[in-house]
Amino acid sequence: MSDEANTSSTQKLHTDDLKNLSEGEIYIDENGKKFRVKKSILSGHFVGGPHGIGDPEDRTLRKIEADVVIPNRMNTKIEKELCHDLYIGLVNCLRKEGGAVGLYKCTEARDVFNACKREKFMDSKFRQEATEDYIHERSEARRTGLTPKERKLNDYREWKKSQENK
Repeated sequence: MSDEANTSSTQKLHTDDLKNLSEGEIYIDENGKKFRVKKSILSGHFVGGPHGIGDPEDRTLRKIEADVVIPNRMNTKIEKELCHDLYIGLVNCLRKEGGAVGLYKCTEARDVFNACKREKFMDSKFRQEATEDYIHERSEARRTGLTPKERKLNDYREWKKSQENK
């Protein structure tokens, strides 16, 4: 370790002014707590937290989450729950008529489904619920370090163990 690194590790630094330190150096913040320098192009709330995948308490959304992830989740919920009967009607019509011809012959079923879908997408309460669900799920993933599927698999394994012990 160079003399410069030794001096930087003993002097107190303001936490936000780390640009003159290199990766891996140790610094002491204004409260006397020691930290190792870890530099990233991402903001601290995207790489912090207990597992290094983000702060669980962070409620901000990245642009891709707001513009892509949440609308995709809304679309999935609309197709599987809210407008499911209309969606199945459109799918059945397209299967009956065939792919290319069905686009022209199933306009009524498509229009009804699209109207239902449009109504749900314009509902700010539905979007807020989808956003809250996503933020809660992301928070749990950041807190535990496991995706929802991994948590569900772990729950299943625990249940299986409890069944074997009976």
